[in-house]
Amino acid sequence: MIKIKKDILAIPNSLKLPFKEVFPYRIPSPPKTTHQRRMELIDNNGYIDKPLYNDRYKQQDIKAALKIIYNNKCAFCEQRIEQSHIEHYRPKKVYYWLAFSWDNLILACPTCNQHKGINFEITGISITFVNTNVNIQNIHNSSANYDLLEKPKMVNPEINDPSNMIKFHKNGLIESDDERFAYTIETCKINRADLNDQRRTLLNIFKEDIRSVLLENTDPKDQKIGLETIVSKFVRDSLSSESPFLAFKRFAISSGWLSEIAKEMN
Repeated sequence: MIKIKKDILAIPNSLKLPFKEVFPYRIPSPPKTTHQRRMELIDNNGYIDKPLYNDRYKQQDIKAALKIIYNNKCAFCEQRIEQSHIEHYRPKKVYYWLAFSWDNLILACPTCNQHKGINFEITGISITFVNTNVNIQNIHNSSANYDLLEKPKMVNPEINDPSNMIKFHKNGLIESDDERFAYTIETCKINRADLNDQRRTLLNIFKEDIRSVLLENTDPKDQKIGLETIVSKFVRDSLSSESPFLAFKRFAISSGWLSEIAKEMN
């Protein structure tokens, strides 16, 4: 997990409220339809799990925006994904009025999405929606205020910064001493075997690169240059927003693992 930067004001057109102050010249059809479905859910006092409603938060402009924001990676496990799911931070089956809210939509892989499901424990006071003009006007930026009352245990990658909250082991395992991050890791099963393997492989590749440099170069100066190049590449990858498993790479660097591995290989 890493902190995700999303501009809450940069709402995709199909999600925008169909009001004249938003569209002063002509209100397009997609936001009209989405808002109509939103109000139907509010009138129903619950989510209606049918394509008529599910399709509204899967519009192409929403998918495109989230893929850019998340660099086509899962919000929770950070692996690159081909089949991404638009996931609701607050489950739509419970928070039906937020089904089409920009600050409630994130990108997740199918497995994390499946494990998360409707799991959303809170330690505070549960929110009840009241249909007022003010609440409708704030429908796209209410999550942060809700957090103050509900105190959710599930981490929101767009709000909560995982820096110094999670730690890894060289075998790829992830853990946290923080209750919220530990809950998220367990709920989304971020410690599943395939993810641990992928994270561990990053260090194995680093080791193999070092081994190759030491075998191919007998001159200590050449070896030093080769090692510096390999370390620099690992560091560059940890700074690239498109690179998977950034949290693991950054933890490896800050924990001094690269130096340790290099010494072991010499």
